[in-house]
Amino acid sequence: MKKLIICDMSGIASTRGVNNDELLNVLNNMINYDSSFCTGKGYCGGYQTIKNIDMKVPFICENGSLIVDKQGNIKFCDHMNPADVKELIETIAKECNFEFLAYIDTKTHRYKFLKGNKNLTEDLTQPWFYSEEIYENVNEFLENIDLNNVCRITTRGLDFDEGLEIFKKFHVVVSEGEFHSICNIGTNKGFGVKKLAEICNIDIKDIVIIGNDMNDIDMFKTNCGYKIATGAIMPPQELLDLASIYVPLGELPNFLKKFDKNIKN
Repeated sequence: MKKLIICDMSGIASTRGVNNDELLNVLNNMINYDSSFCTGKGYCGGYQTIKNIDMKVPFICENGSLIVDKQGNIKFCDHMNPADVKELIETIAKECNFEFLAYIDTKTHRYKFLKGNKNLTEDLTQPWFYSEEIYENVNEFLENIDLNNVCRITTRGLDFDEGLEIFKKFHVVVSEGEFHSICNIGTNKGFGVKKLAEICNIDIKDIVIIGNDMNDIDMFKTNCGYKIATGAIMPPQELLDLASIYVPLGELPNFLKKFDKNIKN
């Protein structure tokens, strides 16, 4: 049985809609490993990245809250409590500063956005945002999302009071210093790695993980057999402390080729 490599998406396998073709080609042609992906910002970009590539396993998305295969079939979805989601969105819209808040429609694989009170850093119609609908009114936004089918809320530029009671009901993690991922408590990339190992019937010690940011820390805290920190810039020290090795992003494809060649089945 092959082992498994789980790689973060944003900033490693794909950046702003542009694929790291060299890395994807290496991952797809390893002898001893199949490949999957764990993304923090949302699975839309990952879905577009791999749907035309002959990857054999599903990939984790949305910080472990949802697993989808390249055909868009949902393998696992960690639904959030609808009443709590409604309260969370209303609280953010009323009491917090933010650029946008987003929900993924798992039927269309597109985002529905709620604009916040901060100026947008980027136009939400950019291809890498995979936008379906953009709202400026919170009530209209709530009327047009399926509260019974939410597994994650993501925001950009969110400023919030950690003392607010509603946030205590969720796991909140930040990536790139500005994207907050809000999931059920206990749901994170580490949970996603374990869930994918279960689905693929692979021992977690036979999994190699690759990450570059703070939201990868939960993944790096698992008992995976090997942990590679990478990135175009130096990853956070907290991630480096948990890693087996640091490999600059430009050197990662050649490193993985040698790693695969030297591994013992």
